[in-house]
Amino acid sequence: MAEGDRSIELRGTLADEEAALRKGKAGSLIAVSVLGLAMLGGLFYLMGGEDQARVYGDLGKQINGLKQSSFDQFWSCVLQGEDLRDVTSNTELVARLDEMGRDGGRKFGENLREACKPRLEPIGPALDTLIVPDDLKAAVKAMSDAASSLRTSTSGLIIYLDNPELDYDQEIARPHVQAMSRAWYDFKKAHNDANHLIKQQMEQ
Repeated sequence: MAEGDRSIELRGTLADEEAALRKGKAGSLIAVSVLGLAMLGGLFYLMGGEDQARVYGDLGKQINGLKQSSFDQFWSCVLQGEDLRDVTSNTELVARLDEMGRDGGRKFGENLREACKPRLEPIGPALDTLIVPDDLKAAVKAMSDAASSLRTSTSGLIIYLDNPELDYDQEIARPHVQAMSRAWYDFKKAHNDANHLIKQQMEQ
């Protein structure tokens, strides 16, 4: 082989090796970059999980605190200190409200208006201004709607009882009493649904 040919072959070999070396380095850099992104993504995932648990935990505290301070206090006032855990169904609550309306009459209505109903007022505004994730919006809205229905039905019963010559008629009072009982059930169900979703998210 002529010297010129050997020179051309040598240059070609060196060029091929250099290209291969650059290709190998590029491949290594890509691999390192992919690994780095994967590690960074994992870190963000872990941080996101911690943030998610904190967000849902805070929401749970607010929702449960609102129920205890307003909804439960309202019913404690209505039932005059009776243990709420003793009321397990709409039917029981309807019977209890009928009994209190019949025995307490106008005085019971005054207690509802002056002492009990104001305890419901914070629920709607607090829930309506609460910033919640999409998966909780339906449950929180259901709680707010139930609280609104409870205020309306309580007002209806107060109006009926506000009569100096009241002769309590169970059939006339029944729509208000049943609506109050239904709102009690709806609020409790929505609250339980919200807590279930919160627990699921915090356990992920």
